[in-house]
Amino acid sequence: MALVQLGTRDLVRTLTGIARWSADTAELVVSLPGRIGVLLDQVEVLISRIEAISDGAEIAVAKANAVAEAAATVVSTAGHTSASAQTLIGLYEPLATKAAPLAQRFVDDLTEEEIHAAIGLVNHLPELTLRMEGLMPILATLDTVSPEIHQLLEEVQGVRQAIQGVPGFKFFRKRGEAQEDED
Repeated sequence: MALVQLGTRDLVRTLTGIARWSADTAELVVSLPGRIGVLLDQVEVLISRIEAISDGAEIAVAKANAVAEAAATVVSTAGHTSASAQTLIGLYEPLATKAAPLAQRFVDDLTEEEIHAAIGLVNHLPELTLRMEGLMPILATLDTVSPEIHQLLEEVQGVRQAIQGVPGFKFFRKRGEAQEDED
């Protein structure tokens, strides 16, 4: 290997460059502990922020899990409710379809007063039922009374005819009518 010979100027320049480089390197080495300290402080701040974010994320995940569990409960309940509703709809739909025209006629034909009267009648049904239970035995005996009433009417007609045949009855009748007119 051959050495290149440098002139004094070149040698001074090279040595000055090496000296500057050495000074810069020494300055860098001297500043490294301070810079490393600042960097470590920044890393600690960053780690604290990351821990806070991580804690917040854990809380958010826990809340999201709680919301998801509540939503699952709601979905399950809604499924059961929907199944019950479908069963009821299946059961009552034919009845509602059949009753709809009657209900429409009811709504179209009845006035508010008639509806209030019907409600009043329904409110009195218990009392009417009790009274009818008391009347039913009496009504049952009316079929046996009917022939007796007919016989009584026939007798009264016979008596009337007999009285009309009595001489002077017209006079008494006119006299009675005149007294009724005066009263």
